[in-house]
Amino acid sequence: MTIQRLTTLVLALLIAACSGGISGSGGVPTGFSSGPIDGFGSVIVNGVHFDTSGATITKDGATALQSDLRVGQVVEVQGDFSTGVAAALTYRSEIKGPVTSAIVSDPELGLGTLVVLGQTVRVNAQTVVDGTALELIAPGDLLEVSGPRTADGSVVATYLEAKGALAEYKVVGTAANATGTTFDLGGLAVDYSGADTSNLPGGVVADGDRVEVKAAPAGFTAPSDLAASKVEPVEGLGGQAGARLELEGYITDFTSPADFRVLGFPVRTDGATTFLNGDVSSLADNVKVQVKGAIAADGFLVAETCEIQSTGAIRTEWEVEAVDLAAATVTVLGVQWEVRAETELEDDSSANVDPFTLADLSVGDLVQVRGFLDGTSPVASRLERDDPQTDARLRGPVTSVTIGGAVDFEILGTGIRSDGMTVHRDENDVVITQAEFFAALAEGVFVDAKWDPFLGISGAADELSLEDDD
Repeated sequence: MTIQRLTTLVLALLIAACSGGISGSGGVPTGFSSGPIDGFGSVIVNGVHFDTSGATITKDGATALQSDLRVGQVVEVQGDFSTGVAAALTYRSEIKGPVTSAIVSDPELGLGTLVVLGQTVRVNAQTVVDGTALELIAPGDLLEVSGPRTADGSVVATYLEAKGALAEYKVVGTAANATGTTFDLGGLAVDYSGADTSNLPGGVVADGDRVEVKAAPAGFTAPSDLAASKVEPVEGLGGQAGARLELEGYITDFTSPADFRVLGFPVRTDGATTFLNGDVSSLADNVKVQVKGAIAADGFLVAETCEIQSTGAIRTEWEVEAVDLAAATVTVLGVQWEVRAETELEDDSSANVDPFTLADLSVGDLVQVRGFLDGTSPVASRLERDDPQTDARLRGPVTSVTIGGAVDFEILGTGIRSDGMTVHRDENDVVITQAEFFAALAEGVFVDAKWDPFLGISGAADELSLEDDD
C-alpha cells in the first residue's frame, strides 16, 4: 500500500468520525470487508451480517438504498465488526458495456466465457445472472458485470445484469502500455487524448494505475477500441494499522505465502494463520480465498484465517429425497442443497407449474440441481424439475478416498463404487484404467459420476470422469 493511499483513507475516516458519519469505538470503524454480497436481511458479506440502517450506501457514485443492491455484487463495507453495524457501503461495477463474444462451454453447469468492452469475463456456477440467461447472451447485448479479477486480468463474474440501454459505458481496471494519450485495459485499447483527466495526478495515466474509464456508446468501436470521455483514479482498499480487514477474491501477484495480493491488497500468512479447506501449499495465483485478519504497520493484511474456496460447479440429478421448507433445503443423492432467494427455480416437467416454488416440490420428484460450495455447504444456483428418467448424475469434489472399502470414495459425502464394468475417463475425456483413475483420486479432486440405469447409490457407477475445477 502506498503512503499516499493510506494517508488519504485515514484522513477520510477522521473527517467522517468528526462529523459522526462512522460508528465504532471512538467513531472510527473497526474494520473493512470486501467481497460479493451473500444475502440480505441486513447485508451479508464474508459471512458477517452488517446492519446498514444508518450507513451511507453508494452505488456507482450515486447515493443508493439497500434495496438497490443485489446478491453477487462485490461491495466494500466499513463498519464495526463487534456490533455488525456498517458505517458505509460502496458498490462499484467492474464493467458496463456491450458483449462482443459469448461462448457457453457447458450450459448444464452454467460455464461460459464472455468478452465485454474488451474484458474477458468468466461465468461459473456462482455467477448470479439477472434479467437474462447465460445461454441467451449474445454479441451486442449490454451487460453490467461485477466480480474480482484473476492473475491474468480476467473477471470472474459474481453478478451479471442485462441492461436494456446504457447512456455511458465504463470499465475499471489496471492500465498497461501507457503513453500520454493511450493505454490498455485488458483487451481494450483506450484513447484518452480527449478525455477529462482533471482528477488524475498530472493528468496522465501510468502503467499499474487502477482507473475507471467512461465513454459515450459512440466512443466504442468493436471489438476493442474506446475513445474515453473521462478517466479517474480508483483508490484501493486501505485502513490504518490495527484495523480489521476481510477479503474474498483471487490470489494475484503471488511471490510467496508471505507476499501476495487479494483484490489488490497485500496479504501475508504466517505460522499463526489457520487454513481452512487446504494448507499453505494451496496458495498460488488464481486460487480463490477468503482471508481475515488485521492490517500490520507495514500495510499488509496478516491473515488470521485463510479459507481456500472451491470454484468448481457441483451437480446432482435424480429424485428428491427430502424437502425442508423451513430450512429451505432439498436433498438429492445424499447431498443437502441450500436454496436461496436468488436460486433459479424452473418446472420443466409435464406439470409445468409457473411460478414454481420450493413448496411445489415433493419427495420423489426428478430434479437437476447445479450450484457451488459456500465453504463446505452446497448452494443451489438453479433447480429444475423434470419428468421421470432412469439415469442419475453426481458431480463434485472428492471428500474421502477409501479404495477397497464398502465404497471406493465419496463425492460431497456420498459413497461411490467402481467395478470392472465402470468406464473411467481423465480430464480430457480419454478412457483410462481403473488403476489410473484411482491413482489420480485425492480429496478435492472433482469427479463426475453417472449411472444409467440408476439402481441405488450402493450400485457401482457406470461412468466416472475426472474433471477440472472449472
